[in-house]
Amino acid sequence: MKDDHIKQFVQNYLKTHVQKTDTIIDATVGNGHDTIYIASLAKQVIGFDIQSKALAVTQEKLMDLGIHNVSLIHDSFEKISTLTSYRGVVFNLGYLPNGDKSITTTAIVTLSTVQTILSQMKVDDFILMTVYPGHDAGKQESEALNVYIKTLDSTFISVIYQIQNRQDAPYVILIEKIKLPKSN
Repeated sequence: MKDDHIKQFVQNYLKTHVQKTDTIIDATVGNGHDTIYIASLAKQVIGFDIQSKALAVTQEKLMDLGIHNVSLIHDSFEKISTLTSYRGVVFNLGYLPNGDKSITTTAIVTLSTVQTILSQMKVDDFILMTVYPGHDAGKQESEALNVYIKTLDSTFISVIYQIQNRQDAPYVILIEKIKLPKSN
């Protein structure tokens, strides 16, 4: 069984929340699938990846498809903190599919980056993370994120979309900045 439920959840969320005026960050370009999908919805996509192989594969796909609203950055997603104007950030954590499995996102860097993004978020901004707890680094990342999102204050809403009867299956964490209702 493929993880179509997870992919569909992510795509449906993006389709219903990203507008043609938005700039969206693809924090982990990977093989470019999310980048290309987001580019079909948004005004601009800024994609990060630390692996030149991932960027080259994605750049070739973008050129083949005639997609011009994507900027690719060969750097860690930690550098998102240098950007100031975007609506959402999409992470596909873990390692590059069919790549070097020793190069992976880590709990410390991911958590630090998420904290920075949260401090910059405006109402209706979002973070959408697909988490892969099926390998050691992914398990640590998953546990750290799950603990952290429970500590968020009421200006955020966090949701986990997870298959319950499949151990270590990928899952999604969604965090949105919300407008609190006025108290009387």
